[in-house]
Amino acid sequence: MLLRAQQVDAELRGDIPHEGQAPERSTTSLSPWSVAGNDLDAQLHIGLRVPGTWHAWGTETQGAQGVKGVHTRLWLADVEATSWASVDYDGWQLSTFAVAQYGPRRLWGEVALAYEGYVAAGRPGVPRHRLRISPDGSGTRHHVTLS
Repeated sequence: MLLRAQQVDAELRGDIPHEGQAPERSTTSLSPWSVAGNDLDAQLHIGLRVPGTWHAWGTETQGAQGVKGVHTRLWLADVEATSWASVDYDGWQLSTFAVAQYGPRRLWGEVALAYEGYVAAGRPGVPRHRLRISPDGSGTRHHVTLS
């Protein structure tokens, strides 16, 4: 996921979803806080596996985009602003979260798969990630691996 300074100039709460977009709706048992909360190890791992994506939290979503009863919303978007996803917490229960996705990428699906990989790898911390930089013609290539 991108740093705040790298985010595209799009205001999710106001500009996305656009009128006429019909998102795919589903539910998930994966908590949005597991992937975008205080676990920076998880955020690094997911960010490396879901490139070109950023996230933002919304807490003033009552009635936003016609959705009522949303206490907290995690927004995901790609840097091209062609795909977005939202994961909603209703303020009452933590077992199921409403998901809406739109665009050519299924961002929540990508994030959930990356989180599965993070858990399967033993929840690797930052020190287990290795950055390799190598020449690549006119520039350099960066490759991150797990040790």
